[in-house]
Amino acid sequence: MDVYETSFQEDDRKFSCNGSNHSMSSIVTGPSSNRSFASRRSSKRWKRRHYLQQKARQERLNNSRKWKGEGCAEALALKESESFKSNNLDVLTTEVHEGGTSEVVGVDDDNEKVELSVEAEGENLHTSVEDDKISSKNGFSVESCSCDLGSINKSEEEACCVQDEPLASTQDEAASQDESSSSEKSKITYKSKRHYDRDIDNPKPCKCRRPTEDSSILSRKYSEHSFCSIEDQLPDGFYDAGRDRPFMPLRRFEQILPLDSREVILLDREKDEQLDAVALSAQALVLRFKRLNGSTKERNKVAVDNLQIASLLSLFVSDHFGGSDRSGALERTRKAVSGSNYRKPFVCTCPTGNNESISSAGKQALETVEDIIFSDLCERSLRSIKARRGSIVIPLGSLQFGVCRHRALLMKYLCDRMDPPIPCELVRGYLDFMPHAWNVILRRRGDSLIRMVVDACHPHDIREETDPEYFCRYIPLSRTKVPLSTESVPGPGCSFPTISTSDKIEKVGSSTLIRCKFGSVEAAAKVRTLEACEASADEIRNFEYICLGEVRILGALQHSCIVEMYGHQLSSKWVPSEDGNPERRILQSVILMEYVDGGSLKNYLEEVSKSGEKHVPVEMALCIARDVACALAEIHSKDIIHRDIKSENILIDLDNKRADGMPVVKLCDFDRAVPRKSFLHTCCIAHRGIAPPDVCVGTPRWMAPEVLRTMDKCNTYGLEVDIWSYGCLLLELLTLQAPYAGLPESRIHELLQSGKRPPLSDELEALGSMDEHLVTHSGSNPEGPEAQSETLRFLVDLFCRCTKENPADRPTASDIYKLLLARTSIH
Repeated sequence: MDVYETSFQEDDRKFSCNGSNHSMSSIVTGPSSNRSFASRRSSKRWKRRHYLQQKARQERLNNSRKWKGEGCAEALALKESESFKSNNLDVLTTEVHEGGTSEVVGVDDDNEKVELSVEAEGENLHTSVEDDKISSKNGFSVESCSCDLGSINKSEEEACCVQDEPLASTQDEAASQDESSSSEKSKITYKSKRHYDRDIDNPKPCKCRRPTEDSSILSRKYSEHSFCSIEDQLPDGFYDAGRDRPFMPLRRFEQILPLDSREVILLDREKDEQLDAVALSAQALVLRFKRLNGSTKERNKVAVDNLQIASLLSLFVSDHFGGSDRSGALERTRKAVSGSNYRKPFVCTCPTGNNESISSAGKQALETVEDIIFSDLCERSLRSIKARRGSIVIPLGSLQFGVCRHRALLMKYLCDRMDPPIPCELVRGYLDFMPHAWNVILRRRGDSLIRMVVDACHPHDIREETDPEYFCRYIPLSRTKVPLSTESVPGPGCSFPTISTSDKIEKVGSSTLIRCKFGSVEAAAKVRTLEACEASADEIRNFEYICLGEVRILGALQHSCIVEMYGHQLSSKWVPSEDGNPERRILQSVILMEYVDGGSLKNYLEEVSKSGEKHVPVEMALCIARDVACALAEIHSKDIIHRDIKSENILIDLDNKRADGMPVVKLCDFDRAVPRKSFLHTCCIAHRGIAPPDVCVGTPRWMAPEVLRTMDKCNTYGLEVDIWSYGCLLLELLTLQAPYAGLPESRIHELLQSGKRPPLSDELEALGSMDEHLVTHSGSNPEGPEAQSETLRFLVDLFCRCTKENPADRPTASDIYKLLLARTSIH
């Protein structure tokens, strides 16, 4: 996803309608004569295009002046009707199917559906529309967006230029010989270095807009925040230098960095005629699309939606940069493998599949042979372009192939230059633990705006950002969402809180908990920092992987008994060194969660113990056990193992009551959680940087025997290990002590290796061994001593069942919750 790719062609190239590069025929002459010939031919071609543009502009100018009087609207309608009299397609729409696959379909005069099918095989994209002869392969053909410049009306022409500063027009005498043939074929002939805002009364070409300070400001913003909003229109001069280096002026990158450094992508049509050709070609394609969707009053057709245009542009970008990365095959495999569960997170959506019998030896490699060849091709091609230019600054238009960062950048650039502009965001982050970039298109649904993820690497699979799979897999470097469980919510403009000015709560391991404000809501931030210059590359990757893993898990879990995540941020800051050395890079990860005012269950148990009690009040113990079991059932339904259930990771708020009068109980701390089938996969389910479920992970006193045994023998464990830990939590409620209290570590290790559960007090052991018929059911007095003894015996019995040595003999979390729900309904 983050490979480097460009064209191998070192000679001059000829551009097709969409800006794709095609190598010219080789000339058997010396290098200098070859360049001279190419230069003369290129000059003649652009002069001829300039002449034809001048003529077309003058014709449109004359027509527009005539239309300014009475009957302008009627004249426009008549011209539109005549222009498309031969076309049968009047409406063209995009249907996004249930699985995310998009198709472009149309309706002809007889209300018959005509399909514009899109098929991706390898790097080829084939598109066809019946009765209209739109076809493309490895680039949208000129015929697919044919459109006589002389017939573009006023509203369409306003999308073609940017400035209203006139230039002296020049005409090429030799170009007049080709005028008639060019007019007959109705081919698009554009002059490069042309921009998209100008006065319609000015038929002369525009000067290229020079990079301004705004481009540098926006480039710095994207470098530091990895995000550009819909208001951030990418200007000429914008460049993407990546987030792993300090931001510098563009010329500094060329001066101090060697050619083997990562490329800096430049958007500047003054220096990049190819980019101008690509933008004009995309504009023509969208104009063609709008014309096919153009509706007359009597037919009362629906207007073109932003998402439809964005879907078309994503196909255009994907095709321009080498194909859609087998997204069609991915979608078919996703549905075939996961069936009705394909919308759930942590269900494999890749060809690896969900078969639990996959062995470690049979794991599918991250990269197939095709991936390796393509990656190597792109990297060598990019090196070739940098060597030819003698610079790491690469104009975007010079790339024949493009990975995610190139595709997302071009997608945003094109959306900004549509008429009207398509509301598009540029986002950088991670897709399945791999650096990735994509776009978000805002689509109106009723009175609200819906955020749609558009990935030009997978243009057929467009879905809402809140889709369960996409929300867990597409992780931006910074994201916040409105809290679901609070009445006082932050406004839409609420930004990420400033952690440095907030109050520190406590330090747990390598993390620091900080209390802060998220709008008007109290929040807790889990903060980690790492000095990049003192860490290895693996340590840096694992640092971010740990944060990403917890964010992915919390993103999949939205439950009243699980702590709610408000957002996260992965930042890279460059801090000046005090000793005069180069700037130091500081990595920081922040996970923003709801704040539970009351602290952990461990603190509550210590307070109850200090008051002289032997156990938690039975009614309170039942409700705590029920809520934790409810959270655990939700986690296991998502095929996730928590691996650290204990009182320290349970939050309780005695002052904030639920509807039944019981305190709020929340399960937290998911930095050790992992999908159960993660060890089988190297794809979307795998959690990198987090130990798989065949490694000893957890807190020893709460650890299941099969987890501890992985230290000596390779063994895979499942959801049942959380049930053992849950039993140890019940023991804490019953005894107010940690499991194996008073025993040395060596003795604890021996007991666990032999599968022995933590011992109870003598009183509880006797209560647990009592026959059931000796316990009196007291329905008339549920708070009497007999009822309390019965509840204690119930909890003791549940503890014994949860701590069976054989994992298969333990109840499931769902069964435990049902038992506790029935028991609490009696009280």
